[in-house]
This record gives sequence, C-alpha cells and structure tokens, in this order.
Amino acid sequence: MIKLRWLLPLLGLLSSLFGDCDGFNWYHNIDIEHCDPGDMKALHQFIKNSGDSLEMDMDVNFNGEVEILELGWQLWENGRLIHWICQEVPSPYYFYEYDCGLSGAIPLEIGNLDGLVKLRLQSNNLSGEIPTSICNLKIIDTGNYWFNLENNNLCPPYPDCLEELMGTQIITNCK
Repeated sequence: MIKLRWLLPLLGLLSSLFGDCDGFNWYHNIDIEHCDPGDMKALHQFIKNSGDSLEMDMDVNFNGEVEILELGWQLWENGRLIHWICQEVPSPYYFYEYDCGLSGAIPLEIGNLDGLVKLRLQSNNLSGEIPTSICNLKIIDTGNYWFNLENNNLCPPYPDCLEELMGTQIITNCK
C-alpha cells in the first residue's frame, strides 16, 4: 500500500511524464498536443489575421514570432481555453501592461472557443464584421467584465447576440 505522503509526488511525476493542457500559458508547461484542436485553430487564425501587428513582448521564447501559447494571457483547464485576455496583459519581463496588438478580422473559428468563461479583446485593432459563430460562446450575456470587444474597429451590422454589447467602436473605415 502506497503511503499518502508519497501519493502527491507520484501524481506530480506522472503528470510531468504524460503532459496535459492545464494552467496559465506563461507559467505552466502546457503540452499543446493535449489542447483542444478547435481552440488551437481559433488562436492560430487570430495570429494569422493579425500579421505583423502583434505585440512582440509576447514572444516569451524569443524566436521572433508569437506562437499560440504566447498570445495574451491564457488559462487552460482540462484541455480547453477558459480565459483569454488580450488587453492590459501583464508583461512577463517588464513593469508595464500592453494589449496584444490583434488586428484584422475576427475569424470564423471564434465559435470554437465555447469553453471560455472570460474573453477580453477590447482596445486592439480588430476590424470588419463579426462572424455569427461568435454566438456559440456561452459567456456573451455575462457582462463586460467577462466578455468585452469594445474599442476596436468592428463594423455593423453586429450579430443579434451582440447588438447590446458592442460598446464604442471606431467605424470610420466600415462600408
């Protein structure tokens, strides 16, 4: 019989051997292979759509590109992305906060992020129309502390699920 005092170290060892997708992206060793493929695809599309506008302070491995697990402040639980913050992100290296520098369109794959309990993408440079797949997110009606897209360049018409939540948008470049 294994004594209780050995159980926790044994569980820690097994967790490190088999990897998982749990914890904060900058402070835990997240195994990307165990993360939800739909969540990963959505984050990849945000990176692709943003091009060179991304804040390079997020490049925590200093390879010259922002990778999926470096994009903002993320919390993963049981393989799902549950918090994604891309506004006033605390820098892991400096004494200031920054926005992620997201730009371009919100990808259709945003609907894949249906495990989110917090999404804060305000004050970036997201533009264009918002795909209706965003209505798949369960957090839309939880208030702007938990869900916030304000201060971007997002164009009307907005999906019905967001009509009351859009806040201030810069629409000068909308058609």
